[in-house]
Amino acid sequence: MPFEFKKVASHGASNPIVARLSLQNLQILEKCKVTKEVKDKVGGLYLDSLMKKLLRCWEIEDSFKKSFAEAAAKYKPPATPNAPVEIPQIERLEADCHNFLYEAKNYIRDVLYAVNKLYGTSFSQASEFSKARKGGKSLIEFATETFGPDDARTKMLVEAVPWVEEAIAMRNAMEHPDGYSGRLVIENFRRDPDQKLSEPVWHRVKDGKNATEPSSIRADFDTFIHNLLTLGEDVLVSWANENLESPEMMEIAIIPEERRDPKNPAKYTVGPGPKLREALAKLPGS
Repeated sequence: MPFEFKKVASHGASNPIVARLSLQNLQILEKCKVTKEVKDKVGGLYLDSLMKKLLRCWEIEDSFKKSFAEAAAKYKPPATPNAPVEIPQIERLEADCHNFLYEAKNYIRDVLYAVNKLYGTSFSQASEFSKARKGGKSLIEFATETFGPDDARTKMLVEAVPWVEEAIAMRNAMEHPDGYSGRLVIENFRRDPDQKLSEPVWHRVKDGKNATEPSSIRADFDTFIHNLLTLGEDVLVSWANENLESPEMMEIAIIPEERRDPKNPAKYTVGPGPKLREALAKLPGS
């Protein structure tokens, strides 16, 4: 039975997360030499779990941006330095930050589940991306030993380690305050000495000292979503590159951003490979 794609809540294929974690990946899987069972399990994981978690992050970010704009628009600098002034606040800021990190950490865990289905590994925790369980291997160690340190797949995963570890640490600092990862500090709008507003920031504190420097929640939401989306699709695409049904006749190519269909802005597509393009070029009239 072919995959069935259904609109998720108010999100259609015009949302890049939907386009790149569902339709795009299902089409790539159909061109790979792998059992139907694996196709169904991997496709289902991306469609039913990864995509939904990242859409939830996107919804939180979208709501935050609207609340941010509304709050900032309400602020009126005081006429004099000592005059009373109302500092606007984003009411659900802490809850939204907590929920965002919860979904992000679970998304990373689900990426490892996708690796399990594609490569036969048995990762079960998000932290195993770079930190091995006792007696086991991390994903980074697995990739280095299996593909080699200079393989593009290994390099892709290694490059993701810093932000993956920080996302996990932030979630752990929120879930287990003053534990191994410290405590997550979230600051709402504040007034600067020059009477301007400082935007909401967050950072981790451990043993009474800053474990990370305060950074913009607004910017970090956007960066995390971009990184999570890229990681999710790159894990599948890098595997598919080695498992196409006919690698000599087809290849996975990047669709330039300016040429992506607004109604379905997929990033990758399976198209003719070098040999097929060469053969087509020799046809009369080409």
